[in-house]
Amino acid sequence: MRKVTAVFLAAAMAVTGLVGCSSKTTGGAAATTVAETTSAAAPEKSEGAKTEAKTDKKADGKTIYVIVKVLGNQYWSVLQAGAEQAGRELGCNVVVVGTALESDIEGQLTLLQNAVSAQADGIVIAPLDSVSLDAPITEANNSGIPVVLVDTVIKSDNYSAALLTNNVEAGKTAAEELIRRLKTRGIKDTEEAQIAIQVGSTGSQTINDRVKGFNDYWDANAPKSWMVLKNDIKVNDGDISRAVGFCQDFITTYPNLKAVFGPNNGSTVGFVTGITESGRDDISMVGFDFSAEIETMIRSEKYDVASVVQRQFYMGYDGVKTAIELAAGDGVKDKKIDTGVILVDKNNVDDPKVQSVINP
Repeated sequence: MRKVTAVFLAAAMAVTGLVGCSSKTTGGAAATTVAETTSAAAPEKSEGAKTEAKTDKKADGKTIYVIVKVLGNQYWSVLQAGAEQAGRELGCNVVVVGTALESDIEGQLTLLQNAVSAQADGIVIAPLDSVSLDAPITEANNSGIPVVLVDTVIKSDNYSAALLTNNVEAGKTAAEELIRRLKTRGIKDTEEAQIAIQVGSTGSQTINDRVKGFNDYWDANAPKSWMVLKNDIKVNDGDISRAVGFCQDFITTYPNLKAVFGPNNGSTVGFVTGITESGRDDISMVGFDFSAEIETMIRSEKYDVASVVQRQFYMGYDGVKTAIELAAGDGVKDKKIDTGVILVDKNNVDDPKVQSVINP
């Protein structure tokens, strides 16, 4: 039975931990902790991954590196679980690596170089920065190693395949839902309303596209007196404590704050925590992804909240499967695949189809 290995590595900061456990940061030289899990029998297939599970001879002996953005983050843990399940079911070695912070672009570059040096049969990567990682990913792809992007694309098309959300459309979905919620709350079209946004990074094309889609839809459909604070978008670098602080700053600075939008998991958690701690149940919210924090808020009758949830388990599972196929010399039907989103709130959170995505 194949083993699925998770290697926890950060370049500037050493991060150690085990799969399923919280990571901790240590000083000094970069350290690597290896955690191995052996599956006696493959688990049942989740609805989140719409691919038939079967051992593939093309995968035998192959090693696929999966480079996520932040190890230990709830969102990336689900994608990791999908990748590891693919390794067990298809019969390949899956090595999962990642950094401690979304801002550690140099750290991710080191991880990519390590994968190339290890002569990986395929690389699945979620680029931390769409511009800075473009040339290194292009070089890896041109070296003959199939590179499959998940969640985020680079600025060029120099990769083998990509599985991700159509982020502009997802941003529009978020804006449409937030407008609906404000109107349902009885906010008048003539009433002044301020809407705050914070992001995890300005270098992520994924986040930039979501914000663009949100703003485009808002400008075309929201009442003119409902203003997005475009000139005061905060950047938290994936630091939850900073994200919470930014939420509190928005609440203090803008007396007519009626709603917030978090276009990524960390920003969403920051808004959830900040709103909860301040007791501001009069602020509507639409976020991204599904964490324990957003679930608690969604299930509460006190808050007005929804989240745009991606199918990252599917990204991880089919990212590995696609890398195996490419390594075997097979082509891909579609170079870029939209994995889709679902909007989750208190009315559908327990729906079986929704549960199959948020708890694969």
